[in-house]
Amino acid sequence: MFLRLLAIFVFVSTSCATLGIAKNGKTPIDQIPMYGGMDRGTDPELKAADEKLIEGTTKEFGSREKASTAFVGRAFRLYQQDDLAGAMRRFNQAWILNPNNPEVYWGFGAVVYDQGDNCGSMKMMEKALALQLSDAEFLADAGHSYALCAVSDKALTASDRSALLAKATELFSQAATKASQNPYVYDKWSQALYWIGDYTGAWQKVAQMRKLGKEPHPKLLKALQEKMPEPTR
Repeated sequence: MFLRLLAIFVFVSTSCATLGIAKNGKTPIDQIPMYGGMDRGTDPELKAADEKLIEGTTKEFGSREKASTAFVGRAFRLYQQDDLAGAMRRFNQAWILNPNNPEVYWGFGAVVYDQGDNCGSMKMMEKALALQLSDAEFLADAGHSYALCAVSDKALTASDRSALLAKATELFSQAATKASQNPYVYDKWSQALYWIGDYTGAWQKVAQMRKLGKEPHPKLLKALQEKMPEPTR
């Protein structure tokens, strides 16, 4: 199975051309979610490459939807290995195969966040939410992106910022309801609370995380301790 999948991914790497640089003159177009919104059907070479991708993977996996799911899985593995370029390339291919796959937008949001664009990440998470993605870890990631966009976008009005923070709280609460024993939820929640300046709340989520046998990232813990000593039990 591994060798068969490897052959497929090698195939699509050679058949799905990158072709093109973004408007900034630097970023390859396959490193932007949804290829930057370009109409790939107007370019004969890109159109042919996409058709080849769809035909080959649909034949192998049985449907475009199943192929997209497989590509998302591969993309997240690359993401976990810190290969953001490889992950973005696979997420874009998964998007070509099935633009209604909500996990594609989760993946886009994760990569964009790691690239330092908090509000861009939030916009991708919004697309996944609109497609009814409700995985607890996704909801935690989405809540995190809403909170960080709220604190990082200085152009937001006070009202807009409050609305984003309220949405973040709602998403975190939904995640905790769905998976109260998943430390990942409290890890992301504690990070978000730290960034919005709620250090007491952040410590509370750290405590919930610890009850589940997990420790927060050492950098977060150190930063939180510098802002506020850990409350005594």
